[in-house]
Amino acid sequence: MKKEIYFYSEGFKIAGDLYIPNNYSEGDKLPAIILCHGFAGIKELLLPAYAEFFAKNGFIAIVFDYRGFGDSEGQRGRLIPHEQIVDIRNAITYSETVPEIDPERIGLWGTSFGGANAIVTAAMDNRAKCLVVQLTFGNGKRVITGGQSDEEKKKLQTMLTKAWQRAVTKNKPMNLSVDRILTDQQSKDFFKTAIDKFPKLGVKIPIITLQQTIEYAPENFISAVRIPIFIVAAEKDAVNPLKESEYLFEKANHPKSFYCVEDATHYEVYEGKKFEITSQKQIEWFKKYLLG
Repeated sequence: MKKEIYFYSEGFKIAGDLYIPNNYSEGDKLPAIILCHGFAGIKELLLPAYAEFFAKNGFIAIVFDYRGFGDSEGQRGRLIPHEQIVDIRNAITYSETVPEIDPERIGLWGTSFGGANAIVTAAMDNRAKCLVVQLTFGNGKRVITGGQSDEEKKKLQTMLTKAWQRAVTKNKPMNLSVDRILTDQQSKDFFKTAIDKFPKLGVKIPIITLQQTIEYAPENFISAVRIPIFIVAAEKDAVNPLKESEYLFEKANHPKSFYCVEDATHYEVYEGKKFEITSQKQIEWFKKYLLG
């Protein structure tokens, strides 16, 4: 069973969906999983399959649009990591008010950029009791500039500096379509197809988001995460390379677990047999630490 919900985050109305198990009995207090989507994503994209699967396994699942995306209020396309973390924390606060949810059994699930956000949130907010992240990264600078030559890095930084100065001195921030912001072919191909089905993806992203991402280093926060963490990676991930998840796992505290999907690209994990395998492993982790 799915129903539309909303809550507020720093004055912005945030739109979401609440998935409740079909066999829910009135008066029950169930564990909940809050799902955090990836770069420029919306709640209808990729996440429903996970939310439905979690609900079938006895959990309440919450998906939502960050401010500025999908059906939520806010400046269109504004993607600032710390603001999205505030939105996640307010999603936790909202979940504490839902009668069907046990506020002492709330887990976080994040994919790609949302995985990075979930790590930082869990490091800051002890209300989350269990964490699952997939296809994510530990250091934005490595991901964006790791394969660039010194000349390419210099050119990128010059562009970002000029864009920042223009925003500050003239109040004219530079914005680019998602396909121009993305740097890997896997993502470009995926968004090209997805935007036809989900027109709400057609927003422009402030170029300063690149600077924010370069400065974003969840690996510096993961040692502060004191809850069970399960990390899923893909062997052939060109968006957030396998090494990123390995770095995170090395720095993570116990209890922790790691699973790499062999011969899989970033977006192949979201469907078919690879989805079935990984989602099953993830729900087993949540059951172990939120139902035990």
